[in-house]
Amino acid sequence: MQIITIYPYGFGSNTYALTADGKTAVVIDPAQPRVADELKGRGLEAKFVLLTHCHFDHIGGTELLQERGAKVLCLDEEKPLFGTSADLCGLFGAPPVTFTIDQALCDNEEISLCGMRFRALHTAGHTKGSACYLCETQEGERYLFAGDTLFAGSIGRTDFPTGDMGAMRESLRRLCALDDMPVYAGHNEPTTLETEKKTNPFIIDL
Repeated sequence: MQIITIYPYGFGSNTYALTADGKTAVVIDPAQPRVADELKGRGLEAKFVLLTHCHFDHIGGTELLQERGAKVLCLDEEKPLFGTSADLCGLFGAPPVTFTIDQALCDNEEISLCGMRFRALHTAGHTKGSACYLCETQEGERYLFAGDTLFAGSIGRTDFPTGDMGAMRESLRRLCALDDMPVYAGHNEPTTLETEKKTNPFIIDL
């Protein structure tokens, strides 16, 4: 499996395109419309979009990918928040993004997409229905795509609508119970769960 990181221009989240065959891709949090052309330039077709949460800086490229045929998935608890003030478009002056959720996933639900296996983890705290996606390749490698739940050395904010620090701490405990694996976050550089367990100030006191 290849993990392609598309960093944002200006303000936005990291976008991750995952491909097992070099032709089709699962895109996690397409932050900006230019993601579609980035994929096209690499010869990749986005078949699925996995959204970690509803905030505008993670969803800006979703509408265009859906227009080009991608199916959009999120956690069921987050689905009602898309298209509401919880997306923070109004608060930050971002243009609204219009798309539909094709499939809502339950906590711990596993799904095979483009030859890769994903498990949706409900990790409330940053938003009510925030999700992390645990991806397992056919070779047995595992990767965690953490959205804005966990960063290298930090965590996501909990002072936006539906955020909750108590829920965030419970979600972090859940992640810490997992075996070590690389962590790809919505912002900043990759890390590992083991590193965060040892050094992240928001985790070491859990």
